[in-house]
Amino acid sequence: MREVKATMSLILKMALVLLISGFVGCGGVSRVNTGAAVPELDTDLYNDSAYTAGWEKLKAGKPADAIKKFQESAAADEKLYIGFGYAFLAQNKLGLAKQNFEKALAINPGNWQAHFGLAAMYESVKDMARAFYIYSRLRAKYPENNRVKIKYENIKAAETRRFLEKARQLKLENKTDKYIEALKEAAAYSPEMTDIEIEMADFFYSQGQYEKAALHYENVAEAMHDLAPKKEILLKLAGVYERNSKYDSAIIVYNNLLELESGNIVFMNKISDLKVKFFEENLPVKFKNIFFKEDVTREDVAALIGYYFDKYLDARPAIIITDIGNSFAKDQIIKICTLGIMKVRPDHSFDRLPVIDRAAFTVIINNLVKYLEEEKGYSVKLAPAEEVGDPADILPMHKDYGIIRFMVNAQLIKLDKENKFNPTLKVTTGEVLATIRKLLNNIEPAGAERR
Repeated sequence: MREVKATMSLILKMALVLLISGFVGCGGVSRVNTGAAVPELDTDLYNDSAYTAGWEKLKAGKPADAIKKFQESAAADEKLYIGFGYAFLAQNKLGLAKQNFEKALAINPGNWQAHFGLAAMYESVKDMARAFYIYSRLRAKYPENNRVKIKYENIKAAETRRFLEKARQLKLENKTDKYIEALKEAAAYSPEMTDIEIEMADFFYSQGQYEKAALHYENVAEAMHDLAPKKEILLKLAGVYERNSKYDSAIIVYNNLLELESGNIVFMNKISDLKVKFFEENLPVKFKNIFFKEDVTREDVAALIGYYFDKYLDARPAIIITDIGNSFAKDQIIKICTLGIMKVRPDHSFDRLPVIDRAAFTVIINNLVKYLEEEKGYSVKLAPAEEVGDPADILPMHKDYGIIRFMVNAQLIKLDKENKFNPTLKVTTGEVLATIRKLLNNIEPAGAERR
């Protein structure tokens, strides 16, 4: 929404006066918040003298003076909304701050300063769940940003401690349901604390709530590295899957157990038994065969995403795809490509048979996350890794560098023991299904930042 430069200042001044008038009319009071978070300004990107002067006023704790400077600035709308947002935040005019940050994001959804400002706004009103959700996403996307890191870690530590203390008290009072809810809140802030997840998983298992038990055993298996306890958790998880008739997932877990104990005849026999049960299910044989393939094709990935995310995928007028007439996953391919999660070639072919590599799969998953959040309005909760950083074998000039780094730091895709991503290696069935399962476990309605 670019305005003509000559009229920019006047229009913004008029809008600002109306906004302030409306706020004051509703009883707002201008009070400077000296603790307001104001990120550093990248002067290479912001070379307008009035704008940079306004930012300096903000850093000096003079938001009213900052507003005057921003009114004089001829900077782009997006930057002005950011400046006004932080100025209003510093004055505790939170409604106006929110409006300006959201206007900046309407222009550029990837503006990290606007997201950071919104998080700071939520934090100022003690809505830690929403603030933490935003800081978590920023932490995964910008691991080198120390300001984001400090905000993320402070809320994480404080809220985990608060909910654990609450859980202990509720347990003493024999308020079981509320005790478990408090543990869930603590685990949402610190999913790497496996003791919390195990306690909840064992509780739900004892109550016969196997679906809920599986969710927490999955989280434990994901975070645990010590061999003996991990084996015990995987056995419990496989048993829960089998009780829920999720034979495909149970087979994958037993395959993981075989990796830990190669040649274990008990695990091998269990896999054979589960395969019989799995192939009795009412699914296309070619779909079932995906779970036992070494090479995963584009067709396979479309089939799995279409099957597991079916309830989230809109039905829209289909695009033309010329080479899928004989595909077992024809319907899934059409839907996935129509929604932009996977791409077709300029000649309208899908090219379904090539094996898919890790980089291509990562891009598809990123498209899926964007679709769920930006088009469907869901929140996908992603927990940043404790030690975040760059894959050793992906340079910034790689065309998918930003996507790969984000997915790695969000723990949706793993690095190897040498901290390498291996973009051209084939993605395995286990990796595809583990990523899908993790996404499914963390989709929530928009605004439901707590589990």
